[in-house]
Amino acid sequence: MSQPSYGFSWGIENLNGKYLVKGQQKEGGGYGESLKEDYRYFYGCGVGMAGRGEAIPLASNYCEIDPTTVDRFGIPVLKFNVKWSEHEIKQAKHMKETFKEVMHNMGAIITWGADDDEKNNWGLSKPGEIIHEAGTVRMGNDPKTSALNKWSQAHDCKNLFCVDGGQFVSQADKNITWTILALSMRASEYIIDEMKKQNI
Repeated sequence: MSQPSYGFSWGIENLNGKYLVKGQQKEGGGYGESLKEDYRYFYGCGVGMAGRGEAIPLASNYCEIDPTTVDRFGIPVLKFNVKWSEHEIKQAKHMKETFKEVMHNMGAIITWGADDDEKNNWGLSKPGEIIHEAGTVRMGNDPKTSALNKWSQAHDCKNLFCVDGGQFVSQADKNITWTILALSMRASEYIIDEMKKQNI
């Protein structure tokens, strides 16, 4: 475990006095020897779990140019219309139940997150609040339902390519960086080939 880093257990008041320390119930707060004992007891004992799932593509989830809002340069911003479906909510429920089972079998005491239920979609974050999200200019063969073709090239503007995470049609539970790199390389090779043919 090595030496505790600066700021370890900032918020010890959320632990001491609420959980047994060496089998004894103690008062919350404290100072000196009692507080040091709590820090030593709780240091290194925290375990956290976070779940990732797949957000499936739905026609009802989309973004559009906001008709009234602009950024500081006067450029219209995107307006997002997104809601989780039963698919994502059930994934979150399954994750929470699995986490609780793992913690129980470890003999752990759950100190936060145990109160998630159907009222808050089992702790599911709001769309856009977490990293690794993708989409908004998805690829597909039909220009009426997708912005890009299979080469990440815009259907309506042949010299425009999107080589980030925007072309994803679905968001899996894994980090998307390697797929972005692969699609970017694939698009780059296509661009070179099309430039040689003087198509773009």
